[in-house]
Formats: sequence, structure tokens, C-alpha cells
Amino acid sequence: MANFKLKNRIFGIIVLTFVIMLGLFTILQYRAKSYVENFLSQKTPDHIRLTYDQIKVNLLSGSIRLTDVALVLSDKKSDVRQMETNMEAVAIKGLGYYQILFGNTISFHEVQFLKPSAVYYQGDYKTERHQVKSSDNSKDRTLSIGLLSIVDGEFRILEKEGDSSVFSMQNMNISINDIKLDKESMAQKIPFSFGDYELGTGRVYVDLGPYEALTLNGTSIKNKELIFNNLSLKSKYNRIDLSKKLAKEHDHIGLEIPAISLRDMDFGFNSERFYLRTNLVSIQNPKLEIYRDKLVPDDWEEKKLYSRMLRELPIELDISEIGISDGYIGYSELVKRGTVPGEIVFTKMEATIKNVSNSPGNDKKTEIKAMAQLMKDAPIELNWSFDTNKENDAFLVSGVVKNFKSASINQFLRSNLRTEAEGDVQELYFTVSGDAISSSGDMKMSYEDFRFKVLTKDRMGVNKLLTFVGNIFTNDGSKTDNMGYRYGEIYAERDSTKSFFNYLWLNVMDGIVSTLTGDGKKD
Repeated sequence: MANFKLKNRIFGIIVLTFVIMLGLFTILQYRAKSYVENFLSQKTPDHIRLTYDQIKVNLLSGSIRLTDVALVLSDKKSDVRQMETNMEAVAIKGLGYYQILFGNTISFHEVQFLKPSAVYYQGDYKTERHQVKSSDNSKDRTLSIGLLSIVDGEFRILEKEGDSSVFSMQNMNISINDIKLDKESMAQKIPFSFGDYELGTGRVYVDLGPYEALTLNGTSIKNKELIFNNLSLKSKYNRIDLSKKLAKEHDHIGLEIPAISLRDMDFGFNSERFYLRTNLVSIQNPKLEIYRDKLVPDDWEEKKLYSRMLRELPIELDISEIGISDGYIGYSELVKRGTVPGEIVFTKMEATIKNVSNSPGNDKKTEIKAMAQLMKDAPIELNWSFDTNKENDAFLVSGVVKNFKSASINQFLRSNLRTEAEGDVQELYFTVSGDAISSSGDMKMSYEDFRFKVLTKDRMGVNKLLTFVGNIFTNDGSKTDNMGYRYGEIYAERDSTKSFFNYLWLNVMDGIVSTLTGDGKKD
């Protein structure tokens, strides 16, 4: 009997203890919810407006969940709306009580943003940076998040005037592991450190200015590999409408690339300068079409050579290698109204570009090797190198063209030079060295029955007099050395308002004229 009473008493104590603990937990649970609500209400800055439908707090799991969340960020001085975000829920899981009570860290196992839709409004806002100051009355806290994730998000940037998007990203899914924010990281450009990360998006749109826009069907980052799917960079208008809008020359562009990948990618900041590094950029099946309306007034602004452009980039770039496979380039010009634009086409292009870098201390040259079919028939090879560190933009270019039928570019010659060509070029070799001012080199050719026809101004007939005079000075290819070659010299001065490829074209044309009209002997 005594044992029965003792058991009942023990059982009663246990039940009473459980009831008391349950009551205390209920009170603490309610107080915790009230504390979070008051914290969000009182600690949210005046220029940030936070609203939500429901809040749930679970002390046992250390989780907080807010549903139907709306966040509006305004400029501190003008109270003008800068950004607003709506999302289905914010879930914070796994609050680390031990780290808070016995350490100096606020830690969460996971923070999740579910279906956020954010809009940023462009404006003339000035971002003020404040140094993190420690207080004698409080300890410096560290924020640690095991996993930060954004699920099915959407982000847009709207233009300063109107509601058109200048940037948009759909179906955005991001996960970042091991985020840490402390006093030291707050002083950096990226105010937190992080571990592995993954990103995936749907359609991406970027407004590149008044004439072009870029779209992507999707992007992904995983294991430091960045992939772009179906990149498209195109003019916003057709050729005729674009020309009507231009005050000066501007190319009509159409670029499509099914896939681009960057392997072993790394990014961050060196002091105040952003850097991007990658071992390999792979570009598959690019198709580029460029159309230039020469009837539009010329653009007289200075054009930088590629070495200078790379040297003066605002970011630090370090790409070990770029590989281009099965590319296509079509370039056409309209010189006279009512005529068909002359076109030059390169197909089956394979290219390797090594050491695209402006990193301090990198003294390696940028080296480019490209092969293609000129006008879908003649093999062409180009080797090109330059040193980004050279202030005079020195470069070296050599090229080879074989089995070229000159009649294949008559459409381009007819439109641009008011000439036509006859004859075949079995082999053409050239080497050019130069800088931003001038260049020189040599050329050798093996060709047969080469002749020019000079056309009348309307391009409808042949100017027989000029054709006769021109061909008097043009060797048909019969007077060669014992190897079958004729030789010529190259010299050209750069027009700084034109591109590098215009500069290269001047060199090649000067070499061809020298080879065709000179004595053909090797110096």
C-alpha cells in the first residue's frame, strides 16, 4: 500500500512538473512571438516599411515564419520609393540558442525566401558607407547562416522614367552555404563571407541602351561553373528603322549563341576593384551578323585598340583561355542607296584566345588563333598577339588564305569599291607588326589570271578606260619566282576613328596592291 501511494505521489509530481513546464513553455512561446513582433515593429528603420499577414514562432525548433510579406525601401532623405518586395513567406529555421547564450553569434540553420518578387526603381540615390563602430556597452555580434535560399524569385529594375524594365530575371533560385557576417566582413565590398553556392534562373533580359537588348533563356552556376543558355544580343529595330533614328554611324547587330560556359570561376574584390577569373570560357556555335549603313554620318569618336580596351577595363579580368567552336560571322555594308549591301562571310570558325588578362603582374601576351572558311569556300587562318601592358598597343598579326575565288566577293567589291575581280588566289600569306600609329609588313601571293574591272558610278556598267589603265599596272600572276610566288610590301597608318579590323583591312589591301603592281620580287 505504501508503495502504491509513493508511486502515485511520484506520478503526481511528474504530471505537475509537466503541467508547469507546459504552462511556462506556452507563456514563453507567446512572449517569444510578442517579442519578435515588437522587435520587427520597433527596430525596423523609418525608411523601411515591413508588413506581413501572419507570424509563427516555434521555440522548440527555433524557427520563425512570416507569410504574405511586403517590404518597401525608401530613400532616407527624399522618402522616394527605391525598392519593394513581395513574397509568399520568409522562413527562419534552427536558431542556435547555445551560440546566443554562451557565445557571441546569432546563428540560423537556414533562412528561406519563398517566391519573392522584387522591383528596384532607378534614381539618383547616393549610397553612404558608414564604418562599423564598436560600443563598450555591447559586444560585436557575428551573424551565421548555414543555408540562405531564394525559391522561385523574380527581380526587375525599372527605368528612371516610366515602368519599362531595364533588367529582369525570372524563376530565380539561389542557395548559398555558410554565410558569415561580422565586424571585419562589414568593412569589405562584399559584406559577408560564404562557402559553396548555386544559382539557376529562367529568362533574363538586359536593356543595353537605346539600340540593343540582351536576353538569356536561362543561367546556372554550380561547382564554380557558370552556364548561359541561348544568349541573344540584338538591335531593337530593323535595319531601316535603326538608320532613321541614328545621328551617327552605329551597327545593326544580331548575335545568337546557344551555349556559353565559364569553368572554375572565381570573383570578388581586390581592395576596391572587382575581379573575375576563370580557366576556360567555351562559346558554342555563335552566329554574328553585322550591318553598317554607310549613308549615316560617320562616328568620329576615337576607337580604342583591344589591348587598350582590356588595359583600361574598370574591372580586373583574368581568363586563361576562350574557345570558340563552329562560329559564323557575316558583315555587310550599304554604301549607295538602291544597291544591294556588300557582304563578307566567315563560316565554320574555330578560335582559341589565350591569356585575356589585365591582372597586375601578368606579363603574358594575349594570343589569338582563328580558322574559318572565307565566303564558305576558302580556308583562312589568322594569328594575332598583343601585350596589354604595352602603352603603344604593339601587335603582331599573320594570316593565310588559300584557294580563294576572287569573284566570290564581287558583291562586296561592287558595293564598296566600285570594282569587280577575276582570277583565283591559290595562296596568300601576310605578316604585319604595328602599334596604335602605324604598321608595316610583307606579303606573298600565288595567283592566276588576276584582273580588276572598274565600274561606272551607277555600278551598272564597266568603265573601260579606268579598267584598261588599272590592268596595265596589274600583273596577272605569270611573273613569279621559282616557287610560284610574287611578293609585296605593306605599310599603313591607322585612322583612330576606325576599328582594329579596318586597320587590318588597310594593311591587307596595301599588301595586295603592292604584290599585284610591284616588281613581285622578294627584298
